[in-house]
Amino acid sequence: MFKRFCKIALLAMTIAISIPALTVHAEDQNWQVNLKDADISAFIGQIADITGKSFVIDPRVKGKVTVVSTETMNTEAVYELFLSVLKVHGYAAVPAGDVVMVVQQNSVKQQGRDLEEKFKKQSQEMVTKVIMIKNTPALDLVPILRPLVAKYGHLAGVKSANALIISDHASNINRIEQIIDRLDKSGSEELEVIQLKEAWVGNVVTMLQSLDPDKVAQGKGSSSGGAGSIRVVADERSNRLIIKGEKTSRERIRILIQQLDKPSYFSGSTKVIRLKYADAKKLAELLKGVMSESDSGSKDANKAKGKASIHADEELNALVVRAEPSILKEIDEIIHELDVRRAQVLIESAIVEVTGEVSDSLGFQWALGDTDNPVAGTNFGNAGQSLSTLAAGVASGTPTLSNGLTLGGFKETNGQVDFGVILQALESQSNTNLLSTPSIMTLDNQEAEIIVGQNVPFLTGSTSSSANSNPFTTISREDIGVTLKIKPHIHEGNELRLEVEVSAESVANTTVQGQADLITNKRSLKTMILAADEETIVLGGLISDDIVETESKVPLLGDIPLLGWLFKSKSTQHVKRNLMVFLRPTIVLDKQKATTLTQDKYNGVWEFDLSGDLEVDDVNRRMSRLFKGVQLSN
Repeated sequence: MFKRFCKIALLAMTIAISIPALTVHAEDQNWQVNLKDADISAFIGQIADITGKSFVIDPRVKGKVTVVSTETMNTEAVYELFLSVLKVHGYAAVPAGDVVMVVQQNSVKQQGRDLEEKFKKQSQEMVTKVIMIKNTPALDLVPILRPLVAKYGHLAGVKSANALIISDHASNINRIEQIIDRLDKSGSEELEVIQLKEAWVGNVVTMLQSLDPDKVAQGKGSSSGGAGSIRVVADERSNRLIIKGEKTSRERIRILIQQLDKPSYFSGSTKVIRLKYADAKKLAELLKGVMSESDSGSKDANKAKGKASIHADEELNALVVRAEPSILKEIDEIIHELDVRRAQVLIESAIVEVTGEVSDSLGFQWALGDTDNPVAGTNFGNAGQSLSTLAAGVASGTPTLSNGLTLGGFKETNGQVDFGVILQALESQSNTNLLSTPSIMTLDNQEAEIIVGQNVPFLTGSTSSSANSNPFTTISREDIGVTLKIKPHIHEGNELRLEVEVSAESVANTTVQGQADLITNKRSLKTMILAADEETIVLGGLISDDIVETESKVPLLGDIPLLGWLFKSKSTQHVKRNLMVFLRPTIVLDKQKATTLTQDKYNGVWEFDLSGDLEVDDVNRRMSRLFKGVQLSN
């Protein structure tokens, strides 16, 4: 019985953990752990009491554990011992919020802890970590490091981010990080500049990259090569190569570059470049000027580049370029930037002239005596035809009357008129509305002109002398009508500078030295203005109000009140003109807008109507359609 009691006491002592009573200051206490064939669930329960953590145990976690310790440990050391015991038996503790899950190691990859949560490097916790690789491609390290990761762990590479994702115990991840740090060293990489004398850097870089694209990367891209990779950058300005990589790699590339840097026996290549919008002749002159200026650069660089031969084919509107590939590429890029669709400008203008004229005429004319021998009378011509003109018409048998009202009376003696009187009265009113709306489309910085009118003949000289056997008449012809000449300049921000010339001419009849002739009425404007896109702007105008009064009378008798009207003739003419010139530019940058404007103009053709009188309201309606709300007033 005594032996049995000793055995039980000994077993209890080996299972028990020599700790004092647990208090709120348990972290200041030390424990010594000794276990033999203890149930793992009981072991986890004791760790929960010591550390104060809450554990959730997977039902598959089963077995017996044995722990032998000769030294006391604090709370943190006890927990690390606990993690080591779990690792030995194929289990792991995974923090999940306020609790710790005890699961099989194979499940840790799907139930890992938060990546932002901190942990000790030598801890036995199962963690997942993202390691960024600076110099070496991450995918190259995966086959090297995979044997170092536990079977239940995880290792993968991300090419786009050049990073590794590792899921394993923290202590093992720390060891792998040290290995990565030694493999990912960039201290041996240095920069080296190589000056080329014969070859052109652009050709050399292309050739090196085509030979081994995995080992040689151009400066514009990111290198994807593994160990021994090198980066090559071309400095076209000075015809130099800048290489970066390890010493052995640089030496290998340097030897190859020296073999390639030999005089070229190739005279260049030829390319025909068809132009879409630019003028071949002008563009060829521009490119020749640019290439000639570049000849003033470095002697070695120019020797490597060579010279370019540029010719224009005006019939095909194409350029024929012969040069070294590097120069040919440079010229092609310049042409691509210059051969673009040029902006156009639609210029719409309106020349509006509203004229009103009112005239009043009233006069008396009388004569005493017969028509052959008049004794006295008045003869006025400002209110109609004069008395002498009327008498001459009657005597010739072809009498004519002037405009307006004409009343006459006479007294005969022995068949002869011995007294006659004529009353003439006229009131007339005329309104003239002229609306000319010339419009023209032109390229930016290109002068355009439109003329709408007639070619009118003017007599300049003649002879009909009997002494001249060859009588002749000389005539010159002049364009008479509406002329619009404009040159637009588009500035940044849809602003335009416009050089404008507008003129409106018309022909009127006149008499020169008793002969019928023509005179030209001309209204012109020449200016330079600033306007925004689709902005209506007034260029100038003229408002005139003319009043002309003409009175003819007999002295003294014409001043008698009331009776004086029998001895005078009076006419009044009132003319009022309102002339304005408007303009609206529209920038056309693409084909779609040009098509839309064309369709609008085409639709406006069918709105043209000649019926009815053209009043100011009609002009307003047309102006509103043209210039979006511009109104005229009487």
